Amino acid sequence: MTLTLGLYLSIAVAGWLTFGSLQGREAGSGTRRFAVFGVVIGCWSVGELLILSAGTAEELILARRIFFFGAASLAPTWFWLSARAASPPWFMHRPRLVMAAFIVPAFFYSCLYWDQESRFVDWHSPAVIHGPWFDIFTINQYVLALAGTYYCAKTAMRLGRSNLPVMSALIAGVALPVFTNLVYYFGLIDTDWTAVAIGPSAILLWMFVIESGLTSGVPIDRHDVIEQLDVGVIVADREGRIVSANAAAERLADTKGLHGRPLPEAIAAAEQRLDAVIESRGIALRGRFGVIGHALILTDRTDAEAARRRLEIGGRLEALGSLTAGIAHEVNNPLAFIQANLSSLESTAKELSDRTTVGSLSPMLRESVCDMAAIVEETQEGVERIRLLVLRLKDFSRTPDLGATAVEVNIESSIRQAAAVAAIGQKGQPISVTGPPGIQIVTIESAVFQILVNLLLNAVQAASDEPRVNVEFSERDDGISIRVEDAGPGISAALLPRIFDPFFTTKPAGTGLGLSLSYDLCSQLGGHLEASNRESGGALFELWLPGVPPGSAASESATQEDPLAEPMPVA
Repeated sequence: MTLTLGLYLSIAVAGWLTFGSLQGREAGSGTRRFAVFGVVIGCWSVGELLILSAGTAEELILARRIFFFGAASLAPTWFWLSARAASPPWFMHRPRLVMAAFIVPAFFYSCLYWDQESRFVDWHSPAVIHGPWFDIFTINQYVLALAGTYYCAKTAMRLGRSNLPVMSALIAGVALPVFTNLVYYFGLIDTDWTAVAIGPSAILLWMFVIESGLTSGVPIDRHDVIEQLDVGVIVADREGRIVSANAAAERLADTKGLHGRPLPEAIAAAEQRLDAVIESRGIALRGRFGVIGHALILTDRTDAEAARRRLEIGGRLEALGSLTAGIAHEVNNPLAFIQANLSSLESTAKELSDRTTVGSLSPMLRESVCDMAAIVEETQEGVERIRLLVLRLKDFSRTPDLGATAVEVNIESSIRQAAAVAAIGQKGQPISVTGPPGIQIVTIESAVFQILVNLLLNAVQAASDEPRVNVEFSERDDGISIRVEDAGPGISAALLPRIFDPFFTTKPAGTGLGLSLSYDLCSQLGGHLEASNRESGGALFELWLPGVPPGSAASESATQEDPLAEPMPVA
């Protein structure tokens, strides 16, 4: 009667264990898998109960098949759950190897269907008679139980939960049914109370494995969905050691084999990348007993950061365009008076430079009159430079009329023309152009020429010795991509974000308007311009222009005169 009551209690515990593992918001994949443990315990207890109540040989056979299913599955299931919690290196690389633990129990369980010589057990007789194979089966089950206990204890110590209560629960939960089975196995008691002992054992293991968060609190296993995400997901234990990382995390951190490394090392590797902008966000994983681990989410913000910079620069250029339009208007008015006065001074200087007039002057005045013409000429040159600068500033406020000026442009021809201008004064052929011939896009030819000249001039001037510039163009994304590579020192990481800012330059005699003007023109044409550094050294500027600018109407004649003024290269 006591044995029957104990079996009913074990069945109740198994049911509670199974349903408790499957429901609840906080049930992770490890917690749900613990439901298998409850099913196995239930089979063992139900089988024992059916054996006690079996009245026919057929009922006895069915009861023993149910009983041995639970008895054969319990130890390998415990080993499987423990290996998932510990995630040793062999399990991380080949998790299916754990299925080998089920091979031996499955073989001996199959003996109940084909072993007529009772080498495992004589399952036809009312009393259980063990065969020679039963000892091998028992030893295998004990080894799996001890190995599973070892992995659970190791996981608890690694995660910092190896205190006396939880370790005692682990030892008691495993030792109670094992000790009870050993006592019965060696004949010290007549009745097998192992199934009864499994009930309280399961409660203790639930407290140790589930409530302490060894499976549900830290989702250390890499699910297929997480593995296929573009977002990097890294999970670390409470001490900050990485226990799981998906493929995207290793790619974004640019580091192979993150498992076992400190979490700050992965954060530093991701955030210090020069070729990408990686955002990291840490999350504290909390269980019922406080913080049980850490999670790190890595997101590639390279494209978003580039778009933000383009918008920021576009806003600056728009504001600058409005400002310079007003400045140009205010400067041009006094500049016209200065030029008129200089013209009068130039005429006066020429009249005073006459030999007759000069001869009648004192030596001091004669020297001043002789210098007057040169002074006026230098002043006119300065005024002309101011006029040209104002003209360049006005380009920022000019919005090309795409509907009226867009024509079909042969990209290779435009690049070669710009290269010829940029190579003036250089020896040999410093600029090489490669790409498929015949590519045409609908755009503003003079604006494209302006952009190309500015980029090529910068590339030629970047090299201190003989310049070597490579220009490569190709069709990409319904448009044209033009890559300009130079052999200079490149652009420092600190200056790269400011390279398109107006008036920013690294040249002693530069105005800082060339690249910003090119960026502005490119944006108005519906394209984008990006700067980076080559791995082999030197800077790389990549220009992309759409095949047809947004809102444009291509002219029927490719030779239509462009109403924009002739472009003026800006260094």
